[in-house]
Amino acid sequence: MKRIITAFIKYYLFWVVYFTFFKVFFVLYNFSVLSNLPTSEIWGIFRHGIVMDLSVAGYLSLLPGVIFGLGYLSTARFSTSLLKYYTLLVVILMTILGISDSGLYQPWGNRLNAQLFEYLKTPGGVIASLSWWQLILIPILLTGIAWGSMWLFNRTLQLNKLKTTHMKWHGVPVVLLLTAALILPIRGSLDSSPMNHSSVYFSEYLEANQSAYNYFWNLMHSTFQNNKSKMTVHYMDDTEAETVVRAHDKPALTAPRLILPKDGKPTNIILVLLESFSNKIIEPLGGLPGVTNRLNEFCEEGLAFPNFYSTGNRSDRGMSALIGGFPSDMRRTTALAFPDRLSQLDYLPRYFANMGYNMSFYYGGDVNFYNTRAVMIESGIKKIVSKENFPLKLGRKQNWGVPDEYLYARLFNDLKSEPQPFFSMVYTISSHEPFDIEGYKKFNGSSVEQKYLNVAAYADSCLGNFIDSLKQTDYWENTLVIITSDHTSLQPGPSNIIEPSSYNIPLIMIGGVIPEHRVCECFGNQNDLGPMLLKQLGQKHKPDILSKDFLVEGDYAFYFRQEGWGFVSPEMGWFYNVNTNMQDFFYNYSPEKTDSVMHFAKAYVQYLHNVPFNKM
Repeated sequence: MKRIITAFIKYYLFWVVYFTFFKVFFVLYNFSVLSNLPTSEIWGIFRHGIVMDLSVAGYLSLLPGVIFGLGYLSTARFSTSLLKYYTLLVVILMTILGISDSGLYQPWGNRLNAQLFEYLKTPGGVIASLSWWQLILIPILLTGIAWGSMWLFNRTLQLNKLKTTHMKWHGVPVVLLLTAALILPIRGSLDSSPMNHSSVYFSEYLEANQSAYNYFWNLMHSTFQNNKSKMTVHYMDDTEAETVVRAHDKPALTAPRLILPKDGKPTNIILVLLESFSNKIIEPLGGLPGVTNRLNEFCEEGLAFPNFYSTGNRSDRGMSALIGGFPSDMRRTTALAFPDRLSQLDYLPRYFANMGYNMSFYYGGDVNFYNTRAVMIESGIKKIVSKENFPLKLGRKQNWGVPDEYLYARLFNDLKSEPQPFFSMVYTISSHEPFDIEGYKKFNGSSVEQKYLNVAAYADSCLGNFIDSLKQTDYWENTLVIITSDHTSLQPGPSNIIEPSSYNIPLIMIGGVIPEHRVCECFGNQNDLGPMLLKQLGQKHKPDILSKDFLVEGDYAFYFRQEGWGFVSPEMGWFYNVNTNMQDFFYNYSPEKTDSVMHFAKAYVQYLHNVPFNKM
């Protein structure tokens, strides 16, 4: 049994060594592109990328684990042969893919992905694109690497001894348990997020992050996610759709200044992203009384926007729109699932990073969830503080991580020494399901709704204490605090998932740069915050017909689900089910206006699905 267990561990390590070799091969082959990276970034490719190699090694060791666990009870010779030929087949496949990945990186600008399968439909074109020396080098490399890998495999596992090795029955559960334990390296951690690109993202250099990926993991992830992203929307000709959307765009209009920096100083920005908050619990925004007393105060103190909407109902969709400037849509996944598209988003924080702001992000949970680390690095944020930066006991106080009060305390303490101007984003977790905050009881009921109201009240109180502390600082007069949410919660009910109230999120702005209280009735989406904010601060925003300064163009907002899309405006609101072609109107159904408004809405939805995402 000891020999079998040792052989199984060696087998797993064989694949780790194999993928480490290919990482070295990739770096050397593409050294002309990577040579400008600092030495620390080159080292980081291996140090951070190893977790993805460990994951793929785990996947490839699952079947051999079963062979080791069951095959050596009686048929050692057959099991050894099966193990050998399985490994040979996988080595050949991995070597072909590894060589292709290294060779295609420079012309493609990204690692091996689902685009490969489109090229394989016309193999003649692939061969025609290769030079004569590549046609000679590829088979030599394939033969040499495959032969060397199998030599290492035979030498490491000592196959001749394995052929005569038998295992007693009581060793079977031990080996199978070790095989089951591969779930740890496969997932990358025991935390809430499984392995994703953010797990190896570490650098502000895109090339360094790309080089850290495991090529096979990236290919498989891209293939599965690519299937989720395919959706065609056709209401009219694509040219007409773009023309209609552009005609509705009014970039030259300017809004009244609601944000006024003091004494010509740059404005510090603190962006508070509340987990699962809706206007249904904020009284001045049309919600229940007595739940969020501090947010109620802030609505009366600064700028309140009662008609602000999330574009989707999950965190990645909110992040894509609010931070990346790209609305979520009806696809099963967002641009954040594709690392090659991450670098092409128009990030709101990046504008402030380019202006020399000190950038930071604070999150109480696992920063790899939904590729959050990758998003923050791409958006220009250098300082990232998450659950792993807190004492273990604080990270275990809630299912999702560090409760809000400790997160705000860390942020406030750090801001004392933060050079100005700064852009700091804080993303809370205490109001996330399962609503498990301890020691706070404003609502004592045991129903899901009462539990949600209780954690919402807790999150509100923590935010209020944080704002109270900020008001005592010398930089408050030059600071803008933006309070919004990633998406809503269906609580408190009753609430239907297609209704506008299920996407109506808070947007509140307070701070020394807000001269007076005002309620702004204009309609806007999360991706509209960037254009509006930058123009208010006297900065230019990249032209984008999918996003708008909603202070002057605030006559509509969209939200999306897999089965359809919702539209809200001062005139009317509806949900359009694309599966049934049924349209549910929520208010102000006006036949004489429906055709023109619907024509624009359909043009926007078609343009969003058929043009920008496919260009990325």
